[in-house]
Amino acid sequence: MKIFLKKFFPFIPLILVSIILILEPYYLFSAGGDTNFHLVRAREILENPTYGIFWNYLVYHPLGRPLWHPPLFHTVYAFLWSIGGIRFAHSFMCVFQILLTTFVASWVAKNEYGNISGFFAGFLALVPPLSAPLVVAIPGAYIPIMAVLTIYFIHKNKKIAFLTSLTALWMHMVSVFFIIPLFLVDDYTNKFNRLIIALLFPFFVFWATYWIYFKDRLVTGGLFYTINNLYWSTPLNLQGLYNLVLVFSLGIIGLYLIYKLDYRKFKLYSTYIILVTIVSFFGFGGDFLRGFQFVALPLAILAGLTIKTVYNYLFISYNHFFSNIFILIILLMSVIGFSIFVSEWSINEYGWESIDIPFEEKDYNLKIFIENKTLENEIIWAEPALTEKIAWMTGRKVSNGLYQGEVYGATKGFIPKHQNINIYLINQTFIINNANNYTLYKINQSI
Repeated sequence: MKIFLKKFFPFIPLILVSIILILEPYYLFSAGGDTNFHLVRAREILENPTYGIFWNYLVYHPLGRPLWHPPLFHTVYAFLWSIGGIRFAHSFMCVFQILLTTFVASWVAKNEYGNISGFFAGFLALVPPLSAPLVVAIPGAYIPIMAVLTIYFIHKNKKIAFLTSLTALWMHMVSVFFIIPLFLVDDYTNKFNRLIIALLFPFFVFWATYWIYFKDRLVTGGLFYTINNLYWSTPLNLQGLYNLVLVFSLGIIGLYLIYKLDYRKFKLYSTYIILVTIVSFFGFGGDFLRGFQFVALPLAILAGLTIKTVYNYLFISYNHFFSNIFILIILLMSVIGFSIFVSEWSINEYGWESIDIPFEEKDYNLKIFIENKTLENEIIWAEPALTEKIAWMTGRKVSNGLYQGEVYGATKGFIPKHQNINIYLINQTFIINNANNYTLYKINQSI
Protein backbone atom coordinates (compact mmCIF):
# COMPACT_ATOMS: atom_id res chain seq x y z
CA MET A 1 0.00 0.00 0.00
CA LYS A 2 2.85 2.37 0.87
CA ILE A 3 4.53 1.67 -2.47
CA PHE A 4 1.25 2.35 -4.26
CA LEU A 5 0.73 5.67 -2.43
CA LYS A 6 4.33 6.69 -3.01
CA LYS A 7 4.01 5.94 -6.73
CA PHE A 8 0.87 8.03 -7.18
CA PHE A 9 1.68 10.81 -4.68
CA PRO A 10 3.17 13.14 -7.32
CA PHE A 11 0.00 12.82 -9.40
CA ILE A 12 -2.43 13.96 -6.70
CA PRO A 13 -2.79 17.37 -8.44
CA LEU A 14 -3.71 15.55 -11.67
CA ILE A 15 -6.32 13.46 -9.88
CA LEU A 16 -7.70 16.51 -8.10
CA VAL A 17 -8.00 18.64 -11.22
CA SER A 18 -9.64 15.71 -13.07
CA ILE A 19 -12.34 15.50 -10.41
CA ILE A 20 -12.94 19.25 -10.50
CA LEU A 21 -13.18 19.19 -14.30
CA ILE A 22 -15.96 16.62 -14.00
CA LEU A 23 -17.79 18.66 -11.37
CA GLU A 24 -17.30 22.01 -13.16
CA PRO A 25 -17.77 21.35 -16.90
CA TYR A 26 -17.06 24.89 -18.13
CA TYR A 27 -15.98 23.40 -21.46
CA LEU A 28 -19.52 22.36 -22.46
CA PHE A 29 -19.92 25.84 -23.95
CA SER A 30 -17.55 28.33 -25.49
CA ALA A 31 -14.70 29.15 -23.12
CA GLY A 32 -14.44 32.68 -24.53
CA GLY A 33 -11.17 34.38 -25.39
CA ASP A 34 -9.82 33.24 -28.76
CA THR A 35 -12.24 30.30 -29.01
CA ASN A 36 -14.12 31.77 -31.98
CA PHE A 37 -10.91 32.29 -33.94
CA HIS A 38 -9.73 28.72 -33.40
CA LEU A 39 -13.15 27.30 -34.21
CA VAL A 40 -13.09 29.22 -37.48
CA ARG A 41 -9.74 27.64 -38.32
CA ALA A 42 -11.08 24.18 -37.50
CA ARG A 43 -14.19 24.78 -39.63
CA GLU A 44 -12.05 25.93 -42.55
CA ILE A 45 -10.09 22.68 -42.46
CA LEU A 46 -13.33 20.72 -42.21
CA GLU A 47 -14.81 22.49 -45.24
CA ASN A 48 -11.70 22.54 -47.44
CA PRO A 49 -8.68 20.74 -45.91
CA THR A 50 -6.25 21.51 -48.75
CA TYR A 51 -6.95 25.25 -48.68
CA GLY A 52 -7.83 25.60 -45.02
CA ILE A 53 -4.58 24.11 -43.73
CA PHE A 54 -2.59 27.05 -45.10
CA TRP A 55 -5.07 29.95 -45.34
CA ASN A 56 -7.66 31.68 -43.14
CA TYR A 57 -10.41 32.10 -45.74
CA LEU A 58 -13.88 32.12 -44.12
CA VAL A 59 -13.47 35.64 -42.71
CA TYR A 60 -12.11 38.74 -44.48
CA HIS A 61 -13.55 37.33 -47.72
CA PRO A 62 -12.49 37.46 -50.51
CA LEU A 63 -8.99 38.48 -49.44
CA GLY A 64 -8.68 36.14 -46.47
CA ARG A 65 -5.50 36.27 -44.44
CA PRO A 66 -2.33 34.27 -43.74
CA LEU A 67 -2.19 31.92 -40.80
CA TRP A 68 -1.03 33.19 -37.44
CA HIS A 69 -0.09 29.66 -36.37
CA PRO A 70 0.82 26.38 -38.09
CA PRO A 71 -2.23 24.14 -38.58
CA LEU A 72 -1.56 21.06 -36.40
CA PHE A 73 -3.72 22.21 -33.50
CA HIS A 74 -6.61 23.14 -35.77
CA THR A 75 -6.29 19.95 -37.80
CA VAL A 76 -6.72 17.89 -34.63
CA TYR A 77 -9.62 20.18 -33.64
CA ALA A 78 -11.27 19.59 -37.04
CA PHE A 79 -10.76 15.82 -36.82
CA LEU A 80 -12.40 15.65 -33.39
CA TRP A 81 -15.23 17.88 -34.66
CA SER A 82 -15.80 15.51 -37.60
CA ILE A 83 -16.08 12.40 -35.42
CA GLY A 84 -17.92 13.75 -32.37
CA GLY A 85 -19.37 17.16 -33.13
CA ILE A 86 -18.34 20.61 -32.03
CA ARG A 87 -19.12 20.22 -28.31
CA PHE A 88 -17.07 17.03 -28.11
CA ALA A 89 -14.14 18.65 -29.92
CA HIS A 90 -14.21 21.78 -27.76
CA SER A 91 -14.58 19.82 -24.52
CA PHE A 92 -11.75 17.44 -25.40
CA MET A 93 -9.35 20.21 -26.39
CA CYS A 94 -10.02 22.23 -23.22
CA VAL A 95 -9.75 19.29 -20.83
CA PHE A 96 -6.81 17.62 -22.55
CA GLN A 97 -4.50 20.64 -22.40
CA ILE A 98 -5.13 21.12 -18.67
CA LEU A 99 -4.58 17.44 -17.86
CA LEU A 100 -1.53 17.16 -20.10
CA THR A 101 0.04 20.27 -18.56
CA THR A 102 -0.48 18.89 -15.06
CA PHE A 103 0.75 15.41 -15.96
CA VAL A 104 3.90 16.62 -17.72
CA ALA A 105 4.79 18.90 -14.80
CA SER A 106 4.41 16.11 -12.22
CA TRP A 107 5.95 13.39 -14.38
CA VAL A 108 9.05 15.30 -15.43
CA ALA A 109 9.69 16.77 -11.98
CA LYS A 110 9.16 13.37 -10.33
CA ASN A 111 11.57 11.61 -12.68
CA GLU A 112 14.19 14.34 -12.43
CA TYR A 113 13.99 15.47 -8.82
CA GLY A 114 11.75 13.11 -6.84
CA ASN A 115 8.20 12.72 -5.55
CA ILE A 116 7.99 15.95 -3.56
CA SER A 117 9.09 17.93 -6.62
CA GLY A 118 6.55 16.12 -8.79
CA PHE A 119 3.73 16.82 -6.35
CA PHE A 120 4.35 20.55 -6.11
CA ALA A 121 5.23 20.97 -9.79
CA GLY A 122 1.79 19.59 -10.64
CA PHE A 123 0.11 22.13 -8.39
CA LEU A 124 2.26 25.06 -9.50
CA ALA A 125 1.67 24.26 -13.18
CA LEU A 126 -1.94 25.17 -12.41
CA VAL A 127 -0.94 28.50 -10.86
CA PRO A 128 -0.37 30.39 -14.13
CA PRO A 129 0.20 34.15 -14.29
CA LEU A 130 -2.69 34.28 -16.75
CA SER A 131 -5.45 31.70 -16.52
CA ALA A 132 -7.12 32.17 -19.91
CA PRO A 133 -4.39 30.56 -22.08
CA LEU A 134 -4.70 27.38 -20.03
CA VAL A 135 -8.50 27.41 -19.69
CA VAL A 136 -9.24 28.27 -23.33
CA ALA A 137 -8.19 25.67 -25.93
CA ILE A 138 -5.35 27.32 -27.85
CA PRO A 139 -2.16 26.08 -29.57
CA GLY A 140 -0.03 28.23 -27.27
CA ALA A 141 -0.85 25.91 -24.34
CA TYR A 142 1.19 23.15 -26.00
CA ILE A 143 4.39 25.14 -26.55
CA PRO A 144 5.67 24.89 -22.94
CA ILE A 145 4.61 21.22 -22.91
CA MET A 146 6.59 20.40 -26.05
CA ALA A 147 9.54 22.49 -24.88
CA VAL A 148 9.71 20.72 -21.52
CA LEU A 149 9.41 17.28 -23.14
CA THR A 150 12.11 18.16 -25.67
CA ILE A 151 14.44 19.30 -22.88
CA TYR A 152 13.66 16.16 -20.87
CA PHE A 153 14.21 13.70 -23.73
CA ILE A 154 17.10 15.43 -25.47
CA HIS A 155 19.56 13.43 -23.33
CA LYS A 156 17.40 10.33 -22.93
CA ASN A 157 15.73 9.57 -26.24
CA LYS A 158 16.62 11.54 -29.37
CA LYS A 159 13.71 10.09 -31.36
CA ILE A 160 11.13 11.37 -28.90
CA ALA A 161 12.95 14.71 -28.64
CA PHE A 162 12.70 15.01 -32.42
CA LEU A 163 8.97 14.20 -32.39
CA THR A 164 8.18 16.74 -29.66
CA SER A 165 10.22 19.36 -31.53
CA LEU A 166 8.48 18.62 -34.81
CA THR A 167 5.10 18.84 -33.05
CA ALA A 168 6.03 22.26 -31.67
CA LEU A 169 7.08 23.55 -35.09
CA TRP A 170 3.66 22.64 -36.50
CA MET A 171 1.78 23.89 -33.44
CA HIS A 172 2.69 27.54 -32.83
CA MET A 173 4.75 30.25 -34.52
CA VAL A 174 6.83 30.89 -31.38
CA SER A 175 8.51 27.49 -31.78
CA VAL A 176 10.35 28.75 -34.84
CA PHE A 177 12.52 30.85 -32.52
CA PHE A 178 13.57 28.27 -29.93
CA ILE A 179 13.36 24.66 -31.17
CA ILE A 180 16.55 24.48 -33.24
CA PRO A 181 18.52 26.63 -30.75
CA LEU A 182 17.81 24.00 -28.06
CA PHE A 183 19.73 21.37 -30.01
CA LEU A 184 22.51 23.85 -30.86
CA VAL A 185 22.95 24.87 -27.23
CA ASP A 186 22.84 21.29 -25.99
CA ASP A 187 25.75 20.11 -28.14
CA TYR A 188 26.04 21.19 -31.77
CA THR A 189 28.89 18.70 -32.29
CA ASN A 190 26.69 15.73 -31.38
CA LYS A 191 25.88 13.82 -34.58
CA PHE A 192 22.34 13.00 -33.47
CA ASN A 193 21.63 16.64 -32.63
CA ARG A 194 22.93 17.67 -36.04
CA LEU A 195 20.75 15.03 -37.68
CA ILE A 196 17.68 16.33 -35.85
CA ILE A 197 18.54 19.91 -36.82
CA ALA A 198 18.85 18.80 -40.45
CA LEU A 199 15.44 17.10 -40.28
CA LEU A 200 13.78 20.09 -38.60
CA PHE A 201 15.43 22.74 -40.74
CA PRO A 202 13.15 22.38 -43.82
CA PHE A 203 10.06 22.96 -41.66
CA PHE A 204 11.77 25.92 -39.98
CA VAL A 205 12.57 27.40 -43.39
CA PHE A 206 9.03 26.77 -44.64
CA TRP A 207 7.30 28.60 -41.81
CA ALA A 208 9.89 31.36 -41.57
CA THR A 209 9.51 31.96 -45.32
CA TYR A 210 5.71 31.83 -45.07
CA TRP A 211 5.52 34.60 -42.46
CA ILE A 212 8.22 36.71 -44.08
CA TYR A 213 6.45 36.47 -47.44
CA PHE A 214 3.08 37.48 -45.94
CA LYS A 215 4.41 39.97 -43.40
CA ASP A 216 2.83 42.88 -45.26
CA ARG A 217 -0.62 41.29 -44.98
CA LEU A 218 -0.71 41.04 -41.18
CA VAL A 219 -1.04 43.96 -38.81
CA THR A 220 1.41 43.16 -36.01
CA GLY A 221 2.04 46.65 -34.69
CA GLY A 222 5.73 46.66 -35.53
CA LEU A 223 8.78 45.10 -33.93
CA PHE A 224 8.53 46.92 -30.61
CA TYR A 225 4.73 47.02 -30.33
CA THR A 226 4.57 45.06 -27.09
CA ILE A 227 7.31 47.03 -25.35
CA ASN A 228 5.52 50.26 -26.22
CA ASN A 229 2.05 48.94 -25.34
CA LEU A 230 2.46 46.78 -22.25
CA TYR A 231 -0.75 45.70 -20.58
CA TRP A 232 -2.35 42.87 -18.65
CA SER A 233 -4.99 41.11 -20.73
CA THR A 234 -7.07 41.00 -17.56
CA PRO A 235 -7.10 43.85 -15.03
CA LEU A 236 -4.04 43.85 -12.80
CA ASN A 237 -5.15 42.33 -9.51
CA LEU A 238 -3.68 40.72 -6.45
CA GLN A 239 -4.59 37.22 -7.63
CA GLY A 240 -2.63 37.52 -10.88
CA LEU A 241 0.30 39.15 -9.10
CA TYR A 242 0.26 36.45 -6.42
CA ASN A 243 0.48 33.65 -9.01
CA LEU A 244 3.20 35.44 -10.93
CA VAL A 245 5.40 36.03 -7.88
CA LEU A 246 4.88 32.55 -6.39
CA VAL A 247 5.83 30.51 -9.46
CA PHE A 248 8.50 32.81 -10.80
CA SER A 249 10.33 33.34 -7.51
CA LEU A 250 10.52 29.62 -6.74
CA GLY A 251 11.27 28.82 -10.38
CA ILE A 252 14.16 31.26 -10.71
CA ILE A 253 15.72 29.83 -7.56
CA GLY A 254 15.31 26.38 -9.11
CA LEU A 255 17.05 27.62 -12.26
CA TYR A 256 20.02 28.66 -10.12
CA LEU A 257 20.04 25.28 -8.37
CA ILE A 258 20.07 23.40 -11.66
CA TYR A 259 22.95 25.59 -12.76
CA LYS A 260 24.91 24.05 -9.89
CA LEU A 261 23.58 20.51 -10.38
CA ASP A 262 23.33 20.00 -14.14
CA TYR A 263 24.82 22.69 -16.35
CA ARG A 264 23.67 21.05 -19.62
CA LYS A 265 20.07 21.07 -18.41
CA PHE A 266 20.53 24.64 -17.17
CA LYS A 267 21.58 25.74 -20.67
CA LEU A 268 18.46 24.20 -22.17
CA TYR A 269 16.00 25.69 -19.68
CA SER A 270 17.63 29.13 -19.70
CA THR A 271 17.80 29.19 -23.52
CA TYR A 272 14.10 28.41 -23.82
CA ILE A 273 13.08 30.86 -21.08
CA ILE A 274 15.18 33.72 -22.46
CA LEU A 275 14.23 33.23 -26.12
CA VAL A 276 10.51 32.77 -25.60
CA THR A 277 10.37 35.76 -23.23
CA ILE A 278 12.18 38.00 -25.72
CA VAL A 279 9.91 36.87 -28.55
CA SER A 280 6.83 37.51 -26.41
CA PHE A 281 7.77 41.17 -26.17
CA PHE A 282 7.50 41.47 -29.95
CA GLY A 283 4.02 40.05 -30.31
CA PHE A 284 0.68 39.14 -28.70
CA GLY A 285 -0.67 42.66 -29.11
CA GLY A 286 1.24 43.99 -26.13
CA ASP A 287 0.00 41.31 -23.73
CA PHE A 288 3.30 40.43 -22.04
CA LEU A 289 1.62 38.04 -19.60
CA ARG A 290 0.92 35.72 -22.51
CA GLY A 291 4.65 35.54 -23.05
CA PHE A 292 5.24 34.76 -19.39
CA GLN A 293 2.68 31.97 -19.75
CA PHE A 294 5.10 30.15 -22.06
CA VAL A 295 7.67 29.87 -19.26
CA ALA A 296 5.26 29.05 -16.42
CA LEU A 297 5.46 25.25 -16.90
CA PRO A 298 9.27 24.90 -16.88
CA LEU A 299 9.44 27.29 -13.94
CA ALA A 300 6.83 25.20 -12.09
CA ILE A 301 9.06 22.14 -12.57
CA LEU A 302 12.12 24.05 -11.37
CA ALA A 303 10.06 25.35 -8.44
CA GLY A 304 9.53 21.72 -7.49
CA LEU A 305 13.31 21.33 -7.31
CA THR A 306 13.52 24.41 -5.07
CA ILE A 307 10.92 23.08 -2.67
CA LYS A 308 12.57 19.67 -2.43
CA THR A 309 16.02 21.22 -1.86
CA VAL A 310 14.82 23.50 0.92
CA TYR A 311 12.87 20.66 2.52
CA ASN A 312 15.93 18.38 2.52
CA TYR A 313 18.11 21.13 3.95
CA LEU A 314 15.70 21.83 6.81
CA PHE A 315 15.22 18.12 7.46
CA ILE A 316 18.96 17.43 7.68
CA SER A 317 20.11 20.65 9.35
CA TYR A 318 17.30 21.07 11.85
CA ASN A 319 14.47 18.60 12.45
CA HIS A 320 11.17 17.26 11.18
CA PHE A 321 9.21 20.15 12.66
CA PHE A 322 10.76 22.91 10.54
CA SER A 323 10.77 20.87 7.34
CA ASN A 324 7.12 19.91 7.85
CA ILE A 325 6.13 23.51 8.60
CA PHE A 326 7.86 24.60 5.39
CA ILE A 327 5.95 22.00 3.36
CA LEU A 328 2.65 23.03 4.94
CA ILE A 329 3.28 26.70 4.12
CA ILE A 330 4.19 25.93 0.51
CA LEU A 331 1.19 23.60 0.21
CA LEU A 332 -1.13 26.34 1.48
CA MET A 333 0.35 28.86 -0.96
CA SER A 334 -0.01 26.36 -3.83
CA VAL A 335 -3.62 25.57 -2.97
CA ILE A 336 -4.45 29.27 -2.87
CA GLY A 337 -2.96 29.74 -6.33
CA PHE A 338 -4.72 26.62 -7.60
CA SER A 339 -8.03 27.90 -6.22
CA ILE A 340 -7.54 31.17 -8.11
CA PHE A 341 -7.07 29.19 -11.32
CA VAL A 342 -10.15 27.04 -10.74
CA SER A 343 -12.24 30.13 -10.05
CA GLU A 344 -11.58 31.19 -13.66
CA TRP A 345 -13.67 28.23 -14.79
CA SER A 346 -16.83 30.10 -13.85
CA ILE A 347 -16.97 31.43 -17.42
CA ASN A 348 -20.61 30.50 -17.83
CA GLU A 349 -23.44 29.52 -15.55
CA TYR A 350 -24.11 26.16 -17.15
CA GLY A 351 -23.47 22.68 -15.77
CA TRP A 352 -24.25 19.13 -16.85
CA GLU A 353 -27.96 19.87 -16.49
CA SER A 354 -27.62 22.22 -19.49
CA ILE A 355 -26.23 19.60 -21.86
CA ASP A 356 -29.33 19.86 -24.09
CA ILE A 357 -28.73 23.56 -24.76
CA PRO A 358 -27.05 24.00 -28.18
CA PHE A 359 -23.33 24.77 -28.05
CA GLU A 360 -24.04 28.02 -29.93
CA GLU A 361 -26.22 29.18 -27.01
CA LYS A 362 -27.96 32.51 -27.71
CA ASP A 363 -26.82 32.55 -31.31
CA TYR A 364 -28.36 29.20 -32.22
CA ASN A 365 -31.45 30.77 -33.84
CA LEU A 366 -29.21 32.89 -36.04
CA LYS A 367 -27.31 29.79 -37.11
CA ILE A 368 -30.55 28.01 -38.10
CA PHE A 369 -31.73 31.07 -40.03
CA ILE A 370 -28.51 31.34 -42.03
CA GLU A 371 -28.40 27.62 -42.79
CA ASN A 372 -32.05 27.60 -43.94
CA LYS A 373 -32.20 30.95 -45.77
CA THR A 374 -28.83 31.10 -47.53
CA LEU A 375 -26.90 28.90 -49.93
CA GLU A 376 -23.78 27.10 -48.76
CA ASN A 377 -21.61 29.19 -51.04
CA GLU A 378 -23.35 32.48 -50.25
CA ILE A 379 -21.29 35.34 -48.87
CA ILE A 380 -22.52 37.23 -45.81
CA TRP A 381 -21.61 40.56 -44.28
CA ALA A 382 -21.77 40.96 -40.49
CA GLU A 383 -20.60 43.52 -38.00
CA PRO A 384 -17.08 42.72 -36.73
CA ALA A 385 -18.02 41.14 -33.39
CA LEU A 386 -20.24 38.57 -35.14
CA THR A 387 -17.97 37.56 -38.01
CA GLU A 388 -15.97 34.73 -36.49
CA LYS A 389 -18.90 33.10 -34.74
CA ILE A 390 -21.05 33.18 -37.89
CA ALA A 391 -18.17 31.66 -39.86
CA TRP A 392 -17.65 28.65 -37.57
CA MET A 393 -21.36 28.13 -36.87
CA THR A 394 -22.41 28.02 -40.51
CA GLY A 395 -19.31 27.59 -42.68
CA ARG A 396 -20.40 30.65 -44.71
CA LYS A 397 -17.80 33.11 -45.97
CA VAL A 398 -18.03 36.50 -44.29
CA SER A 399 -16.90 39.69 -46.00
CA ASN A 400 -15.71 41.26 -42.78
CA GLY A 401 -13.46 40.43 -39.84
CA LEU A 402 -13.12 40.98 -36.12
CA TYR A 403 -10.18 43.39 -36.35
CA GLN A 404 -10.47 46.51 -38.48
CA GLY A 405 -8.04 49.00 -40.00
CA GLU A 406 -4.56 49.08 -38.45
CA VAL A 407 -5.59 47.34 -35.22
CA TYR A 408 -3.33 44.48 -34.13
CA GLY A 409 -4.62 41.28 -35.75
CA ALA A 410 -6.25 42.95 -38.76
CA THR A 411 -5.50 42.24 -42.41
CA LYS A 412 -3.83 44.94 -44.49
CA GLY A 413 -5.59 45.84 -47.70
CA PHE A 414 -8.96 44.36 -46.71
CA ILE A 415 -12.09 46.44 -47.41
CA PRO A 416 -15.42 45.16 -45.99
CA LYS A 417 -18.23 44.90 -48.53
CA HIS A 418 -21.95 44.63 -47.82
CA GLN A 419 -23.80 41.68 -49.34
CA ASN A 420 -27.36 40.52 -49.94
CA ILE A 421 -27.45 39.37 -46.31
CA ASN A 422 -26.09 41.83 -43.72
CA ILE A 423 -26.30 41.05 -40.02
CA TYR A 424 -26.28 43.45 -37.08
CA LEU A 425 -26.83 42.91 -33.36
CA ILE A 426 -28.82 45.66 -31.64
CA ASN A 427 -30.22 45.31 -28.12
CA GLN A 428 -29.96 41.51 -28.16
CA THR A 429 -31.76 41.31 -31.50
CA PHE A 430 -30.19 40.24 -34.77
CA ILE A 431 -31.19 42.59 -37.58
CA ILE A 432 -30.99 41.01 -41.03
CA ASN A 433 -30.83 43.62 -43.80
CA ASN A 434 -30.62 43.24 -47.57
CA ALA A 435 -28.23 45.01 -49.95
CA ASN A 436 -30.45 48.13 -49.89
CA ASN A 437 -30.32 48.21 -46.09
CA TYR A 438 -33.97 47.15 -45.86
CA THR A 439 -34.71 44.99 -42.81
CA LEU A 440 -35.80 41.50 -43.83
CA TYR A 441 -35.89 39.71 -40.49
CA LYS A 442 -35.43 40.26 -36.80
CA ILE A 443 -34.22 37.37 -34.61
CA ASN A 444 -34.09 37.46 -30.86
CA GLN A 445 -30.73 36.52 -29.31
CA SER A 446 -32.04 33.91 -26.91
CA ILE A 447 -31.71 30.23 -26.08
